[in-house]
Amino acid sequence: MSSVLHLIAGRLPALAPDEPRLRGALELGGALERAPGVRAALLGRSERHIVSACWLDDRAALEPFAASPPHMAFVVRGLAPLVSGMWSASIAADASPPPAAGAVAMWAMAVPERAGIFEWEVRALLAAVEALPGEAASGPTVEERDRFRAGAVILLRAEERERFDAALREARGAWPRFASDIEEALVGLRDAPGGPYSGEPAS
Repeated sequence: MSSVLHLIAGRLPALAPDEPRLRGALELGGALERAPGVRAALLGRSERHIVSACWLDDRAALEPFAASPPHMAFVVRGLAPLVSGMWSASIAADASPPPAAGAVAMWAMAVPERAGIFEWEVRALLAAVEALPGEAASGPTVEERDRFRAGAVILLRAEERERFDAALREARGAWPRFASDIEEALVGLRDAPGGPYSGEPAS
């Protein structure tokens, strides 16, 4: 049985964000692990993004999760006053979250819903993503009106970061024509070994 991976990514403004608001948003994001139906939750940030990844029990858990106080507080009180934009996607992922022990960073992506994108192209792209260094979870989106066709996360240990960056640059050359529209974010994980958000990508 597949779980549902719910991604939320907020884009931080080019100027340095308001620090109290940033700390508040991160605190609210950390509370998502206590939302109903959440099996596992990760939170990450960089200078450009805040990303949450929550694995839910199943598709039926989506509505209670979305309506829950932790989720509403994170989106409305945490991200909305802080970010310049955001995207989210709900993905049919593997039954279990990928192992997070030792991970310092997370890469999240979503493939947009566009006319003319073939299903085989999406499957090929997800296969290429799964082949990148790190522990991956990927799949198609589960909501009919979702803005996205599919998505993925990859969890990275410190020793995988450099290989991942190089592999991602190389992989982009073989991605389909719609790759320029893909939403993505690379963030350091909360409570990563070495300190909070120690895997944050260099700006």
